[in-house]
Amino acid sequence: MIEEKLKEVYGIDKYGKNVPEWAEKIKYEFVDEVMQDKLREAKIWINELYKVFEELQERLKVKGMLFSREMKSFLDDPRRHLVKKLFIYYHDLIRGKLSVEDFIVKGKQAIVSSFNSNMRSIYQSWGLASIVLLLAEKGNYELIYPEHGYLDFDRSGKQKSGTIPPNIVVGNVVTSFSFFLEAPRPITWEDGGDLEKVWKFYSLVRPDMLIYEGTEINIVDPQGDIPIKRPDYIVEYKELPNWWKRWRYLKDYKPLDGNEWRARWLKGLYEGFAEILGVEAKDLPSFSEGKSKRIKEYKVIELYEAIYKPRKGGIVISRVPVVNEVKNDISSSVVLIDDVGFNQEKLEIIIEKITKGVRCTYDIKDLAYKFAMSRKEEFINWMKSQGIIL
Repeated sequence: MIEEKLKEVYGIDKYGKNVPEWAEKIKYEFVDEVMQDKLREAKIWINELYKVFEELQERLKVKGMLFSREMKSFLDDPRRHLVKKLFIYYHDLIRGKLSVEDFIVKGKQAIVSSFNSNMRSIYQSWGLASIVLLLAEKGNYELIYPEHGYLDFDRSGKQKSGTIPPNIVVGNVVTSFSFFLEAPRPITWEDGGDLEKVWKFYSLVRPDMLIYEGTEINIVDPQGDIPIKRPDYIVEYKELPNWWKRWRYLKDYKPLDGNEWRARWLKGLYEGFAEILGVEAKDLPSFSEGKSKRIKEYKVIELYEAIYKPRKGGIVISRVPVVNEVKNDISSSVVLIDDVGFNQEKLEIIIEKITKGVRCTYDIKDLAYKFAMSRKEEFINWMKSQGIIL
């Protein structure tokens, strides 16, 4: 039993400085016992993700993929990544500052939370990569953005310049599509006045993905009802079994000024130091918190529609089959694609939907220029026949 082994580790070094190798191995055993077959499942999902990436590299000539440091670590070695999540708790266990019972509870929460978060990111990335691949195969779409040729599936730090750029933009000679994963996120601010302007970004619920027709390099629109440009589509990915049985808890937020934001940040800092030092944090400010709302998971897409008002509607991509009761109860404006698994063909309906009746985003002069450059010699001869000497 892993509990008995953890008892052997408890309090073996008061300062946590000299930890024997056998004690380090117990962290891996703990992860194995908690996760069991889940680690094998993670490797299957990772293989499916990389399979699409290989096809994208061949079809779109992309140079590579960019992920957050968190996700890259998980993709490289899921087991090792989860062991890292135990570091602080395990160090406290070794020092005798955390009981075996508390370590089991907190350690399990940490690795399960990390596992679920990364599996969700994998499925979102697979979905976006598959949609882009289908557009390339069926509509000759090419990569427009990022210009450096690396597909970017990370949002961290993208808003530091005060803008919200896309993850990927693809286009052909007729139109283009811009994809934003987990946007909008808060943009940078410097003082209380700035925070008041961007507070909507903090309080706004965030869909899994936004799709815009055309090339959108920055969707920030602080003057609108919502702080971003109105999207054409909202997409939600559902990777968990029985996801529709879950509930989402959404909290009401009141706008903060810069002073209250910093006071909250300092309070959290003091509480963190107090916990590390084993003392009680005193004389800290109190704040009123917003009330929570409880909403069914499959109704979240309808909430997003009410807030973002997408021009073309919402799309839900479910990895597993969905019961008819949910299909019948979901809004008619939402396209629900279920039992997708990792089958790209299931997503062809999305390509048909977003490309049907799409508006042309290119000027006829641009098209004529591209055509002329594609048949340059023939174009020069035609120019000469018209008496135009270059």
